Amino acid sequence: AMINHLDAQVGDIMNKLEELGIADNTIVILWSDHGYHLGEKLTFRKFTLWEEANRVPFIIYDPRDKSKGGQVYDKAVSLINVYQTISDFTGIKAPSYVDGMSLLPVLQDPSIKLDAPVITSWGKGNYAIRKGPWRYIRYFDGEEELYNHDTDPNEWKNLIKNKNIQEAKKELREHLPTNEAPTIRDYWAPWSLVGADRK
Repeated sequence: AMINHLDAQVGDIMNKLEELGIADNTIVILWSDHGYHLGEKLTFRKFTLWEEANRVPFIIYDPRDKSKGGQVYDKAVSLINVYQTISDFTGIKAPSYVDGMSLLPVLQDPSIKLDAPVITSWGKGNYAIRKGPWRYIRYFDGEEELYNHDTDPNEWKNLIKNKNIQEAKKELREHLPTNEAPTIRDYWAPWSLVGADRK
């Protein structure tokens, strides 16, 4: 019901753009802030670093070039790239402090492979690194997980102790952040970080 309702709202927005006569000159970007477990890996809701809670809808619609039709890019990309992408679309230079990269080259040529890893955090000291087929997770207590999505898309088999893939683990570990920003307490919901946070 929730998804059907959201679909209807997207339809309303697109219809309004048509009604206003700006549909052919308006770039629409649709994304959500997190995925959601509905029983996968025996969990519920969004508070994990597994793929199901991190993967989100992400659609970029540019009506100015209809020759390509819909395209799918199946490599991991980060939502942190939205700002730089909009800047590139509009020709407005992003401030130097803005992270991420523009996805415009990928939209123009989906055969381009982005090499940058996608990093997700949940609480202090908990990170997931997604690069190529790999998802590496490290928790604040040092516990680790490693999954190969080519052979295990549901992340059932933790390969962290597999001696044959130590190079992949080492490379992914190098992308772990070394500095963490303090939690902004004014907007902090304690229930969302219970048990997940390095104090």
